Formats: sequence, C-alpha cells, structure tokens
Amino acid sequence: MQDFPIIDAHVHFWDLEQHRYPWLEPAKPSGPFGRTAAIRRTYLLDQYLEDAAGQNVTKLVHIEAGWDPADRLGEMRWVQALADRRGAPHAHIAHIDLADPDAAALIAHHAAFPLFRGVRDRLQQGDFTGGGAAHTPIDDPAWRKGMQALNDRGLCFDLQAPPVLAGKAVGLARAFPEVRFILTHAGYPPSPEDPAFAQWENGIRAMAQAPNIAVKLSGLMLGEKAWQPRHAKQAAQRLIAAFGSNRVLVASNFPVDRLFAPLSELFTHYRDWFGALPVTEQCKMLHDNARRLYRLGD
Repeated sequence: MQDFPIIDAHVHFWDLEQHRYPWLEPAKPSGPFGRTAAIRRTYLLDQYLEDAAGQNVTKLVHIEAGWDPADRLGEMRWVQALADRRGAPHAHIAHIDLADPDAAALIAHHAAFPLFRGVRDRLQQGDFTGGGAAHTPIDDPAWRKGMQALNDRGLCFDLQAPPVLAGKAVGLARAFPEVRFILTHAGYPPSPEDPAFAQWENGIRAMAQAPNIAVKLSGLMLGEKAWQPRHAKQAAQRLIAAFGSNRVLVASNFPVDRLFAPLSELFTHYRDWFGALPVTEQCKMLHDNARRLYRLGD
C-alpha cells in the first residue's frame, strides 16, 4: 500500500514574515501541546513537500492556523492565492467565530472562494487537550445561529472537542444533520495507561453514534505531549472499531506534530496499522473518505 495515494486531511501553512499569528509570537512561548519555538518559522508548501517526500500525498486540506482574528477574510484570500499559484492546498477550513453577529455573512463571503469547505471554531478554550470540564459555546443561542448557517449550506465543521464534551457534541451533530462534523486529532487520547483513557474511549463511542461525525487519525501525541507509537496504535484501533473504515481519515497535523515525530514516520505507522484490513478499507481511510467529506472532487 506504500504507493497508494494519501490525502492529508489536516495541514497548516503560515508565513511569519508577512502575516500575524498571535499564538506563534515570542511573547507566547508555549501552547497546549508544549513549547512552540521549534515551529516558530515560516512553513509553506515547499517545506511540507520536503517533509512528505516519498509518501505519495496527492491532496491537502488546509486548516486555519491561528491567523490574526482582526483580519477575518485575510487567511481565506491568502490560502486561495497559494492554491491558484501552486495548485495546493485543495480545500480550506476557515476560522469563524460562530457567535459573531456577522457569522452568517462571513460564511457567505468565504463561500465565494473555491477552496472554502467549512469552519473550525474551538468548543473549549485553553488547554483543549485536557479532560476536565470546560466552558463551551455549544449551548449559546448566538453560536448555534452561526452553526445553522453552516447547516443551511451543508458545510463541514472541524470539531475540536475533548472527551468531556462528547455528549454535547453528539447533541450538536443531531441538531444540525446537514453539517459534516469531523473530530480533529482523534479527540485527544490520553495514554492507555491513564485511567482517563476509558473516558476518552467512552466519548469516542458516543460520538460515533452520530452518523454525521467522522474522525481524523491525527494528533495522537497531543494528549500525552509525546509520540508513543504503541499507545497511538491502541487509540487508532479503538477509533476504527467505533467509527468504522467509512468515517476515519488520516492527517499529519503538520507542522505542529513535527514537534514530536517526522511526517514519514506518522504515515508509515498509519499504513502498518491498516495493513491487516481489506485493501478497500485501507484506501477509504488513506484517501477516499477525505475526498468525500471535504468534497475534493468538486
């Protein structure tokens, strides 16, 4: 399967010389996954292609990268210009604050760009890799009004939710059935040796009950803040058992996951973990599901 194409469903590009990314500024040396100094440098298509050499990645889904929130259309314009010039990325998930009174209008403005596929808006602030209770906008009527605008257009929502929010995430998916919800970074699994792993697994099983929720096999090291392939494999097996091969996508989360492991190692492990499955199921998770859910054939 080494030659079978991969769609990388979660990448970030940033140009620190030309644009502002507040979370990557030296004044904020740490994020929820550790110190950011190692990735505080411009990362664009050429850098990604170097990291992904030999992996037969054919398409990329670009996820909002913490662009200056005051410039609400700037990242969309920039990513579209990159694609027009270089032929990649092939889709973009924008950040839009769904509680913003202008959210519906902002979604409409974004929808004028061919690469736009949907929105990521965090359901938890602060250390979203943690498992504790947290404030969330899910029940805010203003925020749900913005979600309705996504539902009306049948767009994607990249669901950034820890296990504690699993129940609310299922209710959200059922309330907005036309939205394609895609759980990012495997729902932040902790170590299988941690008692919290059972809570994570229960949350995964709950979210899998909503047919319009899929999951990205990415960020498997973010919960532990370390790359532990044996632990990550256990989490991947639970995800595939819960969601089935029709609703699992592979992704690198590069360059963020570069803090922990090379891209080639991540994708080599994904292929190995899938190796005992029928070829058709492997192909779905490596390529076909991302193509369908992010409408990369459109």
